[in-house]
Amino acid sequence: MKQASLSIIEDIKNHKFLMIRHHRGINKGCINFPGGKQEPGESMEDCVRRETLEETGLTILNPVKVGYVEFPRFDYYVHIYKSTKFSGKLHEKKDEVETFWQDADKIPYEQMRAADRDFLPDILAGIPVNRRYIYDDDFKLLDIINL
Repeated sequence: MKQASLSIIEDIKNHKFLMIRHHRGINKGCINFPGGKQEPGESMEDCVRRETLEETGLTILNPVKVGYVEFPRFDYYVHIYKSTKFSGKLHEKKDEVETFWQDADKIPYEQMRAADRDFLPDILAGIPVNRRYIYDDDFKLLDIINL
């Protein structure tokens, strides 16, 4: 069982979200948010802080858990956090991801996986999510189950 975090960072002042485009792995070419696998002995909050720092250069100061999503086909169980306070200077891990600030009213849903397109509007509207996404081996979404 792979426990992981997803970090949604909102720049409230400029009405933007920090997003990433993946350059490798199962999400290659897709856009979503920083995150990654939890390390042994690490709390999920420490995981979201570490992964955000590693992928973006930013330290999130107020992560709040806003959701949980499961992907049993791929054995991923993802805890979603949202932050509105952060420090540091944005950098790119060009071999892994491209980081960029996206206008809040121009989220590129068409370049996101089906699950992200499903849960993100609720999270951005302040509605917590708790869902299981059933995909086939080709990343076709077959079902969404509310937990």
